[in-house]
Amino acid sequence: MNDPVAVPPTPTLADLPKLRQVGFDAPLRWLGLGWADLRRQPAASLFYGVAIAVTGAVILGVTANLGYLFAAAITGFLLVAPILLAGLYELSRRYLANEPASVFDSMVAWKRNPSGLVSFGLLSILAGTVWQVISNVIIAVFYKGSPLGPLDMMIEAVVNPQHYLMFFIYLGAGGVLAALVFAVSVVSVPMLVDRRCELLCAVTTSVNAVAANPLPLAFWAFIIMILTGLGFATALVGLIVVMPWLGHASFHAYKDLVA
Repeated sequence: MNDPVAVPPTPTLADLPKLRQVGFDAPLRWLGLGWADLRRQPAASLFYGVAIAVTGAVILGVTANLGYLFAAAITGFLLVAPILLAGLYELSRRYLANEPASVFDSMVAWKRNPSGLVSFGLLSILAGTVWQVISNVIIAVFYKGSPLGPLDMMIEAVVNPQHYLMFFIYLGAGGVLAALVFAVSVVSVPMLVDRRCELLCAVTTSVNAVAANPLPLAFWAFIIMILTGLGFATALVGLIVVMPWLGHASFHAYKDLVA
């Protein structure tokens, strides 16, 4: 019997996988394929959705009374989200390969490429930590109002013209970091789940895929932002469905982009 986890190693950085160009409407197709995967085994997919939503709730609950950490925790959660979706990528991979696909089966995804996934996990933690520091510095330097709770501070930054400079600097810095994380993760994490490859090979492939398909992947990033925002707007309950949907769709995006 063939071991579904054992796969031959892929090329290293010296011989990157070939990339495909996709149409602007490709993200809509990925959403359709992701939804089909979610419906195939709803319990398995929603297991990850619940786990991610609970993790987000714990993070936000811990930082709810810490003004300097609350907003950064929300963004930091989004920065590390790609690695949290690894089990969903594995489910989609198994569906395509006609392999057994239970929650337990999906949890062994790390066995195929443990060093690559652990390395990306550490990279995600580093990105979240960097954003935490940047966020604290921006608030400490530019926020001149009286001490407020996290939500009140966020509202104050939006409605009070005195804090517009801080708001736009915060938004700009967060946007740049989020764009960088998207570029290095949109293909790399599904690729690390799907095959054995070096972290640098996966990250380079991801950045090259974005460079080769700037408009479709900008549209894909916009869709991810909107759906994730809706998940947060429902007190994280919507993330139970949104995150598995996006996770499955992201794997199909990778398969579409990387030959």
